[in-house]
Amino acid sequence: MTKRLLVLCMTATTALSFGGNLSLKDLKAKMAEREASWIPAESRITQLSEKEKKNLFGLQLDEGFGDFFKPAKPVAKDRAVPAKFDWRNKDGKNYDSPILNQANCGSCVAFSAVAALETQVNITQNTPQSPWAFSPQHLFACGGGGCETGWHPMMAVQFMQKTGVPDESCFPYTSGGDGKDLACSQTCSDATKRSMKITGYTQPSFFFANPEAVKAALLKGPLMTTMVVYEDFLFYKSGVYKHVSGEQLGGHAITLIGYDDSAKAWIVRNSWGEDWGEKGYFRIAYDDASGVGNQTWGLEVPSAKGYVTLGGLRERAVLSGTVTLNLESTVSDTTSVEYAVKKNDRVIHWGGGRNGSRVKVDTTQFPDGAYTIVAQANTKGGLVLSQPRTIYVLNGSHQGTVELTNLSEGEVLSDKKELQIRTSGTPVPFTSIKFKAVNLVTGEENVRSTYTVLPEMVMLWRSQYLPNGDYQVVLEAKVGDKAAVQTKPIKVKINH
Repeated sequence: MTKRLLVLCMTATTALSFGGNLSLKDLKAKMAEREASWIPAESRITQLSEKEKKNLFGLQLDEGFGDFFKPAKPVAKDRAVPAKFDWRNKDGKNYDSPILNQANCGSCVAFSAVAALETQVNITQNTPQSPWAFSPQHLFACGGGGCETGWHPMMAVQFMQKTGVPDESCFPYTSGGDGKDLACSQTCSDATKRSMKITGYTQPSFFFANPEAVKAALLKGPLMTTMVVYEDFLFYKSGVYKHVSGEQLGGHAITLIGYDDSAKAWIVRNSWGEDWGEKGYFRIAYDDASGVGNQTWGLEVPSAKGYVTLGGLRERAVLSGTVTLNLESTVSDTTSVEYAVKKNDRVIHWGGGRNGSRVKVDTTQFPDGAYTIVAQANTKGGLVLSQPRTIYVLNGSHQGTVELTNLSEGEVLSDKKELQIRTSGTPVPFTSIKFKAVNLVTGEENVRSTYTVLPEMVMLWRSQYLPNGDYQVVLEAKVGDKAAVQTKPIKVKINH
């Protein structure tokens, strides 16, 4: 995996134009004006021809990627979170896996995922020598990615959970050499037996700027994340990057491995080889325009002794009626699997059965509200617990409101708009919010959503990138698929 170059790679519906006209001289002049402190330099990336760059950055971003939600008020810092953390130096050990190079293919999502997987396995199974090498080629080719079309992190984590990823030797990476896609049929014949599946995944942030939540999640392992790349980022050599000059070129998937509050920066690993940046890594300001950390995915992997799970039960799942729980344990000598439903740390319901069995739970016996559920495997060596899950029970009616408090009928927008949002929901909170602005002439929709919902929050809407015209704006809040409420449509005009 040594041949040149990067490709930025996320699926989307909003195209970005390609610029590519920034020179190192012009960048240094702009940096001097703004007193920027990071170090730029020419590299094999910046020395590509304009045609090569255009071919690379002609991809698309997730529609609305730059429009993210955030808390309306500063989030209190968790005193248990240290001021600096880096998986390359945890108690004197390096748990990060070796830097790789995606080369001439838009496979950054697969490389971000494999980096997170290998490092998380190192952490979970205490193997800081990093003996793991999983196949990004298999993940990309069999999961649905394409060198020219890219891929999406959510599709990658879902594939890793359902199908898994085999070792690198099962399907060596070659797409980076010629930019050509390979068929999944070219993988090794025993890929299924050789694959590792993740047991689950988390989303500490989803179109939601919440650095404190991301830092807390990083203490458990690395996080896949995404960013908008600007022209000046290609010149990055060292220091804490912050966008200074140049156009947007496209979207990129990378892996968060730490942070540093003293530098107010994330520590990130890239997939452009060790000769780029700080030996393949970069540091980037918390408040940079690229959006690093606004979307994150954490992977849960089997430990060496096995794992316990309640099947596909998700964090903040909304349950009603009779539900089925899958009692699963891969711990050796498991005799049975039990589960407990808790309210305020008190067990209110308990059940269980043999390993691999399914049990039905009637949620109508619980008052509507929030609960914690956890499973445990009973083994000859003792008890092994699953990760706890917060669940919401909603069998009755839901009362809730959602408001856009600073957008008025007929308002004219000439630049970005920071929308103020207020929500309330009982007996359980809303679990998602979706924003939609519809062009009243063309019918084109501008949509974004988040699964992080707070009583007071804001959404940065980059309306300056939309065509001028009249738009109808609606905000929808939902509790799973059980209840939904919308704001009254508001008509606004974009004129920039």
